[in-house]
Amino acid sequence: MTSDLQARYATAESLLPHNLKKLIHSPHVRPNWIKDTETFWYRNRTAAGVEFVLVDAESGTRRPAFDRVRLAEALNGVVEKELDAADLPLYAIDFTDDAIRVDVEKQRIEVSLDTYTATVLGTAPDGEKRSPDGRWAVGLRAYNLYLRDLDSGEERQLTADGAEAHGYAAQADSCANKVMQENLGFTAPPLIVWSPDSSRFLTHRLDQRDCELMHLVRAAPPDGGRPRPMTYRYSMVGDEHLATAEFMVFDAATGDATQAKCEPVLMPYVSAIQLGHCWWNDAGTRAYWLAGDRGERTVRLYELDAGTGEVAVLVEETSGTTVQCGPHFMDRNVRVLDSGEVLWWSERSGWGHLYRYATDGTVTALTSGDWQVRKLVAVDEESRRVVFTAGGREPDADIYLQQLCSVSLDGGEITVITSDGLDHDALPSESGRYFVDVMSRVDVPAVSVLRDATGAVVMELEEADPAGLYEAGFTPAERIVVKSADGVTDLYCSLYRPHDFDPAATYPVVDEIYPGPQLGPLQHRFPLARGVMAGERNGMVFAALGFVHVVVEHRGTPLRSKAFQDHARLFGDGDYLDDHVAAIRQLAATRPWMDLDRVGIFGHSGGGYASTRAILREPGFFKVAVSSAGDHDDGTYHSWWGEKYYGLAAEFDYGPHANAALAANLKGKLLLAHGEMDDNVTPHLTMRLAEALIKENKDFDLLIVPNADHTMLWNQAYWLRRRWDYFVRHLLGATPPPYRIADIPADPEALAELLG
Repeated sequence: MTSDLQARYATAESLLPHNLKKLIHSPHVRPNWIKDTETFWYRNRTAAGVEFVLVDAESGTRRPAFDRVRLAEALNGVVEKELDAADLPLYAIDFTDDAIRVDVEKQRIEVSLDTYTATVLGTAPDGEKRSPDGRWAVGLRAYNLYLRDLDSGEERQLTADGAEAHGYAAQADSCANKVMQENLGFTAPPLIVWSPDSSRFLTHRLDQRDCELMHLVRAAPPDGGRPRPMTYRYSMVGDEHLATAEFMVFDAATGDATQAKCEPVLMPYVSAIQLGHCWWNDAGTRAYWLAGDRGERTVRLYELDAGTGEVAVLVEETSGTTVQCGPHFMDRNVRVLDSGEVLWWSERSGWGHLYRYATDGTVTALTSGDWQVRKLVAVDEESRRVVFTAGGREPDADIYLQQLCSVSLDGGEITVITSDGLDHDALPSESGRYFVDVMSRVDVPAVSVLRDATGAVVMELEEADPAGLYEAGFTPAERIVVKSADGVTDLYCSLYRPHDFDPAATYPVVDEIYPGPQLGPLQHRFPLARGVMAGERNGMVFAALGFVHVVVEHRGTPLRSKAFQDHARLFGDGDYLDDHVAAIRQLAATRPWMDLDRVGIFGHSGGGYASTRAILREPGFFKVAVSSAGDHDDGTYHSWWGEKYYGLAAEFDYGPHANAALAANLKGKLLLAHGEMDDNVTPHLTMRLAEALIKENKDFDLLIVPNADHTMLWNQAYWLRRRWDYFVRHLLGATPPPYRIADIPADPEALAELLG
């Protein structure tokens, strides 16, 4: 049994996210559109290594972006580390007519594509934000902005009055990833948005001075010495003061600042700039941002005249519950057209749809019905046509899969572009005249194509090759529809069968949960096909270990109606757990190999809260739970989350909502895990639950990972192995093998995307 488990652990390790790139080639195309062109480049990992492809959408051509062997030789002549031509570490490339500029080994290097001569231009921007034309870079030093001329190296200080908790281009401390930056040794760039012509940039000055403090302690600093405290600003639910932001525009040539002539807006958590909720018009004369009130019952679209600082509110929307500008909180289905009209996404009808606000204030519904506009892809003002994705529009269609559609800016009949039962993730050019469409489904590897604004396919780019994944024992998840606990509402589930499945045997069941409301748990696409972010990460891994792995898209999650997402807020936070029990029972009714006497549950962050909630609320059903980084008491979590999705402190009773309220119910096996330096869902949330369990004389297990932040990347391999062991021991009923997962490196592509 030990040797069998050893083999299962090895297979499970091979299916961890960082190893999937070895098993799936050409998994998807992520276009990097080149400024002011309809041309893009992309990295493509093939069996022969990483290639770089350049596509001209207008001519419909696809070719190598450069000779990677000659490029590697050129770079190796000016950097100390030997670079492999088959795996060049290039994630941002600036193209000119006859050369490219890249950052390698902390150097900014230009390489001629005629002679492949490499010239070191200087130090690569570190923690700086480059302008679209590559001329300027903006950075932060001691809470103040500076501007660097990348051609001459000249540097100018733009501000001098920045201070701790009142700095420029800063993210709120509670989501600034301060610990991750320290652990991984990088500096996040300042939060700015460059104008298209690189002449100006928009930023804000964040005021956290009156926000309450949070405290963490590094007990075992990697460099040794005494424990090191960390104190930062962190507003909780009901706190009097939240962070606010004042917007301003800086001129790159002169350094002059134009202050927005309006009151500061609330920005208690993720900056509107980080969310993509700030942007410019094409002319670079006007900037826009979205901001809400406390709890985000009202959201406003602001317009700033970059020359005068005058500010106008173009659209304002208010709701009895939270207002969003797209299905997920980070979506921005809002556009201001050159005509002055505004495209606005709203759930005012109960479903997310597009509305056009004319300059005279007239509002026209462009879409309607019991389905959802998911993503505003592109707008062609000349033909007055909008391309978007829709979910659940066709009868009997999977409500979560996006199809491509278009509609006139004046309303009318909708044109269906795709109706193939696949999920379409569209990535447009700056103009919107072309877009890359990555098509996939849980059982269909991604195919990436280039389309024009009408939706017509210009050319096929890549088709994913998952042969290595199948050789590792992978079988796609089954997608199943069951009824929720109310007996009426359809719920979508996924189910992975164990490797070497035997229908005559019985298997323990693990439920991977994420409660939402801002994010759903269910993956809708093939591994590495990107698309909508989801909570589920571990289906293939637990199938390899010998478990039935289940995910339930319960009531209270996004991508459906507003009432569906608002369910927990409106009807209490227990129903989604009833949905899980009901769904798993229905699945097992036709699958006798699912052993309902051995059901476990796990999740991270919100899933850490929900998995503990499950074993405390349904102790007769869930026998084992592993809960990591759980926000076990949203009343003492950061203010944005609870106040946005549940209610202000005076409206919502956070006491019964906390897991400590149910501590006396614990019967099964519970492992609580938390990063010692989690600066988002801070460890006090787990420790207070531990205190409540101790007071109830309950046995439980606790793992605190030193130095780990919310992502638990630090010592991640150890933590993952401990989670596997816990379920193997207490649910599979076996002794875990002596196994060590290899150290898991930081993903350079993900880090490059994070740093913009």
